Amino acid sequence: MIPFSLGRITGFSSGITALSNTDPVRRLAAIISGIIAVLTIFAGLAFLTYFVIGALTWITSGGQPDQLTKAKSQMSTALVGLIVVVLTIPIAYIVSALTGLDILNPVNIIPHILPK
Repeated sequence: MIPFSLGRITGFSSGITALSNTDPVRRLAAIISGIIAVLTIFAGLAFLTYFVIGALTWITSGGQPDQLTKAKSQMSTALVGLIVVVLTIPIAYIVSALTGLDILNPVNIIPHILPK
């Protein structure tokens, strides 16, 4: 038995139905933010899985040069993917600053792209 409580985990517990009383722009922004959060989590899990598989390939290669090359390539590809995911927010900030669009805050941009 765990001697301490982790408390209630919040975030996805209320779902999209909790947003039913808000305006459509805020609902759409919340949905977009939720999708981005889920995709980021999947990207992190994909990195971890791919990197561990590469490490296991390296460990079990038995000194075979082709297996070592495959493992190194797999691990470096996973690392490059993680770097791309991590740099997405700073790149979006730079694009936002250059274009004048508030890309990182969809509540401010959605009303401008919706038909009137």
